[in-house]
Amino acid sequence: MSLPALKPEHRELLKSAMNRLDSSFYYYDLDGLEEHLSFMREHKDVDLKLWYACKANPLSSILKLLRNLDFGLDVASKGELDQVLSAGILPSDILSTGPSKSRRYLKQLIMADVDVIVLESINQAYWLNSIAENLHKRPKVLLRVQLEWEEGTSVLGGNEITPFGIEPDEWKNLELSKVSSLDIAGFHVFQWGNILEVDRLKTIWKKIATECQELSKALDVNMRILDLGGGLGIPYTEEEGRVDWKEVNTVLTALKKEFSLENIWMELGRYAVGEYGMYFTQVIDRKSVRGRELLVTDGGINHIARPALTGQPFPCELFRKSKEKISKFYVHGPLCTGLDKLGDFELPSDVGPGDWLCFKQAGAYGFTESMPYFLCHNLPAEVVIYKGHMMAPRPIRQSAEWLL
Repeated sequence: MSLPALKPEHRELLKSAMNRLDSSFYYYDLDGLEEHLSFMREHKDVDLKLWYACKANPLSSILKLLRNLDFGLDVASKGELDQVLSAGILPSDILSTGPSKSRRYLKQLIMADVDVIVLESINQAYWLNSIAENLHKRPKVLLRVQLEWEEGTSVLGGNEITPFGIEPDEWKNLELSKVSSLDIAGFHVFQWGNILEVDRLKTIWKKIATECQELSKALDVNMRILDLGGGLGIPYTEEEGRVDWKEVNTVLTALKKEFSLENIWMELGRYAVGEYGMYFTQVIDRKSVRGRELLVTDGGINHIARPALTGQPFPCELFRKSKEKISKFYVHGPLCTGLDKLGDFELPSDVGPGDWLCFKQAGAYGFTESMPYFLCHNLPAEVVIYKGHMMAPRPIRQSAEWLL
């Protein structure tokens, strides 16, 4: 299955951005994103609530588009909370996740009238209850459950022990008399990421529903909401398939019926925005080293760290058209570390200094997952194209602007 191509009508706009910025930047296709999000909204069960995981890409232009399409916003830090509130998201459309919630942060969430708070431990439950009592509030909460799986790992842990929630038997130690000021609405489980097979998702979700239903009975808590997190992936190679949203909805609708669930929630990040962003960086140098053809670029893992973190690169192509034969090139960024490798790619043999490379599928976990301050290089700009217009909500930042 082919990966999304750069829209021809955007090429001239992007050329002008390259000339004007003369430094690495991200580009987001808001028209394509809007179409994708609208399709999901129009083809889902009425009791399926869609949330966007702000961590995937917190750019305000993207948040406002999601707001206008009635997506809820999932925040995992005070900074993300401030960002979504600044983007005009109503507190009633905000869900708070993340394992590190101090008493201070829990109070800030309540004071901001955040709709739902995901609790990651019994400590957090007791802390929040005390705060709620003092403020005469009754916040709605979900208990995050960490399940044991037969095998496998993922960015979110899989079967590894992580700080995300606690196991069902630990939640059974929760004394309900000590959380009387909390409205326990259900459970949250999210341990798998970037999955492309719907059958595998179905198996995971069925296990989650089974164990959370058992926990619900053990705690004598009515499970009004089951939050399955995200986990829907996008392809990073031509060989990988694409998740069919209609098929996902069919599976979730059947799951709701089988387990008599009132509401299912999904927190989508990568699947929501990943395919609608690209990263552009310029080739600075080309050289041959011990039989390998190397390209050294303006930006590297200081802008786009996924290759170093996961070992899987973003797909890459030459921006300009070329009819030259294809050769293998090893692409490295500018940092003084051997970790700064963006991948090896089949590119036209005439690629060289001054050319721009385009890294696709970079709308999620691109700049937000990078290490931007190492070696004091420029921070990348972020450019959006919407309804035929190009804007740069985040300009290039030079080190002089943030070094103290």
